[in-house]
Amino acid sequence: MKFINFLAILLTLASCSTSKNYHTSNNRSNSLETQKKPYVLLISIDGYRWDYTDKYGPKFLKQFKESGASVKSLRPSYPTKTFPNHLSLATGSYPVNHGIVGNSFYAPTMREEYSLRNREAVTDSRFYLAKPIWVLAEEQSLLTATYFWPGSESEIDGLLPSYYLTYNHSTPHEDRINTVLKWYKLPEDKRPHLATLYFSDVDSAGHKYGPNSNEVKNAIFKVDQSIEKLNTELSKLNLPINIIIVSDHGMAEVDPKKFELIASNELKEEIELSYKVIGSGPIVHFYMNDNPQTNTTSLLERINRNADHFKCYDKASTPKKLNFRDSDRIGDFVCIANRDWSIGLTKGSLPKGNHGWSQYEGMDMHSILYAKGPNFKDSFQIKTINNIDLYPMIAKLLDLKINHTIDGTIKYSKELLK
Repeated sequence: MKFINFLAILLTLASCSTSKNYHTSNNRSNSLETQKKPYVLLISIDGYRWDYTDKYGPKFLKQFKESGASVKSLRPSYPTKTFPNHLSLATGSYPVNHGIVGNSFYAPTMREEYSLRNREAVTDSRFYLAKPIWVLAEEQSLLTATYFWPGSESEIDGLLPSYYLTYNHSTPHEDRINTVLKWYKLPEDKRPHLATLYFSDVDSAGHKYGPNSNEVKNAIFKVDQSIEKLNTELSKLNLPINIIIVSDHGMAEVDPKKFELIASNELKEEIELSYKVIGSGPIVHFYMNDNPQTNTTSLLERINRNADHFKCYDKASTPKKLNFRDSDRIGDFVCIANRDWSIGLTKGSLPKGNHGWSQYEGMDMHSILYAKGPNFKDSFQIKTINNIDLYPMIAKLLDLKINHTIDGTIKYSKELLK
């Protein structure tokens, strides 16, 4: 009988994805004690701005928000980019502490560059400096599953999720939904108590067409319908599943006229002799090479003297409220654009929508947190909280012990729980 049950599990998992992107660790099981814990499904809608639900009125998300527990807005961490904030959500730590300080950056101690498009980098555990919620759960005999989440394809602290997939941007919604449903239909000892799901549609439309476009509206409605379908099917399983819907950052309209060159041609040549330059748009990093031909302090003064819509800082002097200081992964100096302005050493084509600016200048960068399930309050909303506060709330919900230092606090997010 045990063999038949095990064979059934293998067949079920094999059918979760038709591609070779699916990975599983069949040697793990929930302990008898952890089997009694609730379930959490964490859904990320990349680039879903805090006011999109009111602005566009997606039927399911609007009802989900109003009938469940929510925050006015979720304040992202700086820089307000995709990988840094998915890791802040997953670790309860600021980017300078979890290590992913941008979608692209340089790590001097490793002498390696990180980029979200570089598969070798995103799976290299050396880049990740904080413990994600799925690792915390696995350490405490609670199975987890990730349907795409930055960092989930890398072995962190020696562990991967029990079930995870290699990122494939074009994966249809239906495949994602069916795989999550199959996870929750597994036997109790193999069923993940924490699962993640990710949708990129809204962010992609926001960049290409701008946040006020019909294309963004259509992307929101598509994701809305998919989550509604998933919710309907999950409700048939009669499991105590808590669904948490978040986004990593918001989106702002880009004015192509609001672009400023960081340096004159003469100064640009001097910079390129001495620095590795990474980034453009809201933030640019400058990493000193092994044989610098210039003095950083003098260079900063000369750049800032002519800067109108940005300011450059050495990495120990960036604005304190950004919590973006003193990491060697921040450039030796970094230039930060004013709200809605784009900067660079050269001007390329600009997207119609973008993110990455300070989370304290207006609310365009703010995101969402909606939650509903047996452990959350009904029709309840609290003020804006930081996205690093999600981690301790999920840990509390799953009765996981946090035995390491994080930046987030349970003080405010626990108000959403019954």
